[in-house]
Amino acid sequence: MEVIDHFLSKKKFTVQPSGRSGVLETAPKPSSEDLPKYYKSKEYLSHNKNDSFFSKLYSLAKRMNFFLKLKILRKHSSSLNTLLDFGSGDGFFITELNKKRIDAHGYEPFFASKTANTYKQKGLLLSFDKAYFDVITMWHSLEHVESYSETIAFLKPLIKSKGLLVIACPNFQSWEASYYKEFWAGYDVPRHLWHFSANGLVSYLEESGFLLIKQKPMYMDSFYVCMLSEKYKGSKLWFLKGLCVGLCSNFVSFFTKSFSSSMFVFKNQI
Repeated sequence: MEVIDHFLSKKKFTVQPSGRSGVLETAPKPSSEDLPKYYKSKEYLSHNKNDSFFSKLYSLAKRMNFFLKLKILRKHSSSLNTLLDFGSGDGFFITELNKKRIDAHGYEPFFASKTANTYKQKGLLLSFDKAYFDVITMWHSLEHVESYSETIAFLKPLIKSKGLLVIACPNFQSWEASYYKEFWAGYDVPRHLWHFSANGLVSYLEESGFLLIKQKPMYMDSFYVCMLSEKYKGSKLWFLKGLCVGLCSNFVSFFTKSFSSSMFVFKNQI
């Protein structure tokens, strides 16, 4: 399927089978040198603030999501003393965790962080002892990495035995994705280099020595993605239409269990 980078460059990319069931890839993939260019925008709401309504809405949802995430981590982690947020953006998540006296660190290659304990080079994470972290989180970051298999293999030794790897990502097999097709904001090419179904993600992680212990729908993500998708379609009533489609998406997924976006909690088996 041909998908346009509606957000920034307006270039065309192809979302195609990757050779693994339940995983699609973006083609052509930007080179390591070119990829950062696709993140350089004042409108990239994951990492920048402005006074627009959409930005304020995103910031509110981010803060509400923080408490949901923390609740899930505390419920499923036997110990929450050390945490690495892989793809930490502006550092909001680890900043809030540090306020709660959790030894939280971040890895973020593209954006400036508000916190000192954030690393821009992945190799610097090797300075930590093996099995140092109780939890590693990847909030919508696995789909951004150049190689998801190499990334998981790199992170696994850093997680304690029976520690947690928590991954959130969009689901290309959701009703919402089929509704919007090439306008679905969840594709976000070429920043999203990979696209996972729920079964595709779980299957790969279980092959890699992890056990799924919880899948939690991220209902608020659906509203954000639907509103953005409506903007990409050129809808003048993008807020209202996005809200309505988001409600429909969450309603349908309640029965199909194929959610627009989910949080997957995996336990390290080794």
